[in-house]
Amino acid sequence: MKPKEQRDIIKASSMVLQVSLSAICPILLLMSVGMWLDGKYGNGGYWFTAIGIICGIYSGYKGSYQLIKDVWMKEEKQNGEIPKSNDE
Repeated sequence: MKPKEQRDIIKASSMVLQVSLSAICPILLLMSVGMWLDGKYGNGGYWFTAIGIICGIYSGYKGSYQLIKDVWMKEEKQNGEIPKSNDE
């Protein structure tokens, strides 16, 4: 395997790992905060956990989308597909 191919495989693998972690970590973190709040103030309900999961899904989606968008735009600029603006 050529070094460029190896570098591309490593780059793609790290991108998959970054997107996965940026999607999963906020969900788990906010869910656990919601579970803690339910244990402290919930009185037997799971409202804080549900709100934490919903906010975590939104946050994970937004973070993953932004990460993918940034990488996509960077690659398009490197390939010359998007004209560079004057402010860069």
